[in-house]
Amino acid sequence: MVHKFSDREVKFAQYIKENTPHKIWFGYYIDYAFDFGSFYIKLECILEDVDSPHIYSEAKIVRLTKHDEVFVPEEYTKLICQKKNIECLFITRAMLHFSLFEEYSKTKQIFNRLKQKSKILFTGKQDYLGDMFAKVDGCYETFISHPLSINAKDVNPEFSNLVDCGLLIQIEGKMLKAFVEDNSYGFHVFNDKYFFAKEEIKEIYDKYELIEI
Repeated sequence: MVHKFSDREVKFAQYIKENTPHKIWFGYYIDYAFDFGSFYIKLECILEDVDSPHIYSEAKIVRLTKHDEVFVPEEYTKLICQKKNIECLFITRAMLHFSLFEEYSKTKQIFNRLKQKSKILFTGKQDYLGDMFAKVDGCYETFISHPLSINAKDVNPEFSNLVDCGLLIQIEGKMLKAFVEDNSYGFHVFNDKYFFAKEEIKEIYDKYELIEI
């Protein structure tokens, strides 16, 4: 299955590159807003169907939409920067694929449950999420790879998905990761750190195809 930016979305990305946003906002870990005063362009994380052997699998991708109204920040919206020129802008593209379901042996199921009980006894804290995972009888894995890599060519094409994950944006020599990483929902922002030096994100160049706008 293919989830690439539409021609319209690519034009929105080109506009962001060629016209300095008044402000860039970050909200609720699932969207960015490029504020141009009388309108804004929104980059938002959404869920889409995928080709997968598992019925509940989803692709976490982003959509670019234009909103012809003044952007109004909400309580938890954070201002990232103001009137900063965008030097480079890339679409980040990846191959998303899924492994087959691995059913755990009875021994492994018992081990996982005993391990979780030991953890609770040791810490003295209840762990509801850990309890849930300790009770599962198997799992499958999700993989991200560069679309042109050997790994992408070796996987089962029946369960492979070409996905545009978002944008990588260079502002004053630093990189803003406005894209979904490793098919996890939302954007990876910790301790309000939005910008990264290129050497901090070397793994991105191996896992994602970067298509310059």
